[in-house]
Amino acid sequence: MSPHNARILLVDDEVTLLELLGDFLREQGHEVILADSGVKALDLYNSELPDLVLLDLKLPDLSGLDVLKHISSRDDETGLIVISGVGSTDDAIEALRRGAWDFLVKPFLNLEFVLHAVNKSLEKVHLKRENRLYREHLEEEVQRRTTELRQEIIARKRIEEDLRRSETRYKELSLTDELTGLYNARHFFRQVQAEVERAVRYNSPLSLCVLDIDNFKQYNDTYGHLNGDAVLSELGRIIQKLIRDADSAYRYGGEEFIIVLPETNREEAARVAERIRISFYEHAFYPKKGSGVHVSISLGVTSYCPGETVSDLVDRADQNMYAAKKCGRNTTVCR
Repeated sequence: MSPHNARILLVDDEVTLLELLGDFLREQGHEVILADSGVKALDLYNSELPDLVLLDLKLPDLSGLDVLKHISSRDDETGLIVISGVGSTDDAIEALRRGAWDFLVKPFLNLEFVLHAVNKSLEKVHLKRENRLYREHLEEEVQRRTTELRQEIIARKRIEEDLRRSETRYKELSLTDELTGLYNARHFFRQVQAEVERAVRYNSPLSLCVLDIDNFKQYNDTYGHLNGDAVLSELGRIIQKLIRDADSAYRYGGEEFIIVLPETNREEAARVAERIRISFYEHAFYPKKGSGVHVSISLGVTSYCPGETVSDLVDRADQNMYAAKKCGRNTTVCR
């Protein structure tokens, strides 16, 4: 609809006036629909959906105000101009209160006044519809952008979470031995120093266990490094299973491991070492078809003595482990 090509409903019980106004508005390029009663006006309004209604307030069947009420309650974009006779301007004012946009007083001395009111109302119709379309477009844009932002936020969170996982994984890889799942030697030296300082601060016991796989080079030479890796991996699993959450275990070298046991005296540490030794030796490996092969470990256990260095503590546990080797292997030396 443009202001110069609109659908207009004329409602008046004066046939001569209807035809006069109808012809005049058609000459202006509008499509005109005529109704001479309130009931017919409502039927045509509901079926034709005009852009503008020119409505006489004095109708033979329904009150013009009732027709006005129906139209204004249904659609606030339909233009409404009421027509009143001389002396009935109070009705026109009431119509304006109820939603009419303008009013004309008949008889019409100059149809140009009618045309001015019609054009003004059609321009308002046009602006209202443009505003509605703009609001709808704006709402669609807001919804679209909101959806895009939500997706961007989700994607960004996913990327951030992936980065966090990557960082965590990188830290784990930098601290742990991939084959055994235990911490590596680099992390051991940082951790054991912290545990020694904690033991000194709280005057609490701290024990260390060094263990080494017996005859591991011979096992590797006989069965190959892949089977040797299986032995290392199983020992790591058993150690993790048998130590507490407060304890920590490390792959110190090729087949050498260290366990740090905070709040644990030497006798308690020896019992942990024995459980690990027995559990590991009871496990059978099958590097070749046939009977299983049992692998033993030698363990050295000691406790921290006030005033000594970390190197002193590690060296004593290491010496105890070698003493276990000299005792025939598959044993624990604790002193």
